[in-house]
Amino acid sequence: MKKVLLTSLVTLVLSGASLNAYDLKINMQLLNADLNIVKEGFMTSDKEGVGIAIERLAKHTEELLGNQEKFAKMLPAKKKNKAKEAKMSAQIIAHNIQIIRDAIVNKFNQSETIRREEAQRAYTYIEHACFRCHNIVRDVE
Repeated sequence: MKKVLLTSLVTLVLSGASLNAYDLKINMQLLNADLNIVKEGFMTSDKEGVGIAIERLAKHTEELLGNQEKFAKMLPAKKKNKAKEAKMSAQIIAHNIQIIRDAIVNKFNQSETIRREEAQRAYTYIEHACFRCHNIVRDVE
């Protein structure tokens, strides 16, 4: 009985580590899907679609990257110290999401062209934050 329990416990621990990596990959794919919907909305001038997608991106970014300890658990042991990069990326993304929100509601009473350009620039900063974090976390040592 002890052997069965010990074997089960080891299997559970090992599967938990691989499940965390799987969760991280799935979550990254989810963020990428959100980004693609925002980009498509910009390309088709779908302000409502951008608004919906940007809110989903904000929620998913905060859930995945906003909690440094939770994110660290998803990383391999030798990469756990890189979780602070995810937190920093989440802050950059949140700032740029706010710029897009402000452009959608015309918070600063700007022309449509200027708002669109500022929102699209903010989108590129979001992409950059994602790539920067991704590259730092996956770098080879």
